[in-house]
Amino acid sequence: MRSKILQEILDRTPEDVKIYVHLYGNIVVRIHELLKEKGITQKTLAEGMGKKPSEISKWLNGEHNFTLKSLAKLEAELGEPIIAVPKRETFSHGSQKSLKMTATLPQQTIKEASYKSAKTGNRNSKPLAA
Repeated sequence: MRSKILQEILDRTPEDVKIYVHLYGNIVVRIHELLKEKGITQKTLAEGMGKKPSEISKWLNGEHNFTLKSLAKLEAELGEPIIAVPKRETFSHGSQKSLKMTATLPQQTIKEASYKSAKTGNRNSKPLAA
């Protein structure tokens, strides 16, 4: 059972802070899982991303925020998704007609784009495992 003081603190914590802490924790756990599964060290990950090991350490210890670009680089380097965004089949804005759209690319398109980038010599891109 939670203490009364802890419960009061949690009750006063803004919802966005609770969501942020939850998401950040999930992202860090996912990265650690992928590193362990693939047998990759933080140092090797840093080298592959062109980053300093200290920056990777700060990300994984909650001392430095991820950017969308850094998450994309992590996904490219690890070859696995880290976060998922739910997609909707339709989108409407005000009185405008509904547009059919998706928020994510098909996996095949991502693999082809990564492969093309790797062939052109971009050192931060490589083909994803099938």
